[in-house]
Amino acid sequence: MIRRLRPARLEDVDALLAIYEPYVLETAITFEYVVPCRDDFAGRLRHIGEEYPWIVLEEDGRIAGYAYAARHMERAAYQWNAVLSVYVERGLLGCGRGRMLYGALLDLLTLQGIRNVYGCVTVPNEASDALHAAFGFRLLGEFPASGYKLGAWHGIRWYGRSLNEPDGAPARLLSIQELNALRPEEVQAVLRRHSAG
Repeated sequence: MIRRLRPARLEDVDALLAIYEPYVLETAITFEYVVPCRDDFAGRLRHIGEEYPWIVLEEDGRIAGYAYAARHMERAAYQWNAVLSVYVERGLLGCGRGRMLYGALLDLLTLQGIRNVYGCVTVPNEASDALHAAFGFRLLGEFPASGYKLGAWHGIRWYGRSLNEPDGAPARLLSIQELNALRPEEVQAVLRRHSAG
């Protein structure tokens, strides 16, 4: 099997939505109730992809999963933080694909100058708890009964990890677009390294 990580493209929208749809309709892993339409999802990809990495995992040319980062909070002082998301095709869980995607995402965010990363996990989700533990995240807090979906109340856990230690005033962040333009070889090296599993 040939595995490859690469940046997401707008033409990937249908494949990405096909992965996301069962999470919306069958689980509380996302608190979204309605599967977004193609145009809305393309808008998310376009908007997020201006500033943050959105990467896909291809297996023999077929998209098997994706991960992205987004702004954690809107106030200017929070700009050095990001929140992460990862989704793998439901039938392919448990074989290290999420770790490949998360590892590459963390390395790209480090290159951008992101300071802190966060993950929000619906309780229970042992696989996601283990993923965050494997990457050195620590539990920051748990919020019981935070969302109602599929006939039940679900809590959430927030995990966090520092990527860059503070050392005086932070440097200006590079958007993922700037990083791709200024240091494309480093971006490609990250994707290749994590593609090897």
